[in-house]
Amino acid sequence: MAENTVKLEQQVEFESLLAVVSSLNKADKHKLLEILEDQLFDDALENDPELMAEIETARADYAAGDYITFEEYLAQRRASGV
Repeated sequence: MAENTVKLEQQVEFESLLAVVSSLNKADKHKLLEILEDQLFDDALENDPELMAEIETARADYAAGDYITFEEYLAQRRASGV
């Protein structure tokens, strides 16, 4: 069996699946997240090209480092009195 494949002959308990996911390195977790997002949102995105464009823009901004953390956002809100 290839190194990047998994063969399941029976169901996997959810807790076991969580343990396996927790053991993945950061890069593999991001790869898994992309796969899950694709599977979860394919139907919704196919029916809404505007939403798909917004998501792609957000992903590109994130990849380029054009974002702030939640903590930074909260600090900005507190500083502006909101």
